[in-house]
Amino acid sequence: MTKGALRAPGIAPMGVNRNARDPEVMGKKRRRKFTAAYKLRILEEADACRLPGQIGALLRREGLYSSNLTTWRRQREEGQLKALSPRKRGRKPNPDRHLAKRVAQLERENQRLRDQIKKAQKIIRVQKENLRPRADLPSQARNRREQLIRAAVQWRTEVGTAPACDALGISRATFYRRLKSATKPANSPSPPLALSNEKRQTAMDPPHCR
Repeated sequence: MTKGALRAPGIAPMGVNRNARDPEVMGKKRRRKFTAAYKLRILEEADACRLPGQIGALLRREGLYSSNLTTWRRQREEGQLKALSPRKRGRKPNPDRHLAKRVAQLERENQRLRDQIKKAQKIIRVQKENLRPRADLPSQARNRREQLIRAAVQWRTEVGTAPACDALGISRATFYRRLKSATKPANSPSPPLALSNEKRQTAMDPPHCR
């Protein structure tokens, strides 16, 4: 066979590996995959850029294109990136526990309002029972004042001293003064050997006056 003879098709020349990759044929570039967390971080950095050229520097640093930012912004607005973000570790919030806490708070508030209503009703009752037309005579006025003070003493344990005095129109100073005098201990009895006033005066008189 001469040097210029044709080779049979499909037969490689001697010393040539048919399975070797042609150096002129470039392999396909692997497509980069970006996580949702990465996209959100890059978008936050891009949103923080204020000076000209900062976004371009960011894209060159990360090897990205402006189309990437456009697509990721749209995904962020649609909520896709949030749905794909990794969930935080730890115990998940319990909505039932939050609801129970709120219900307990409302029950305490309702109880406080009910107590206030009962207190107001008692004050109205005190006023109806004790606030009548004022007496004209001084003796009647004194009796009426004593009656109001006794009513305030009776109701202070249920509605409080200040509300009871305000409802009955009694000054708290008068109330406490009257209460103090009512609880003051009685005068201690005289000792057995103590002289009476008459005998004490006789003992103090001069002899010629006796």
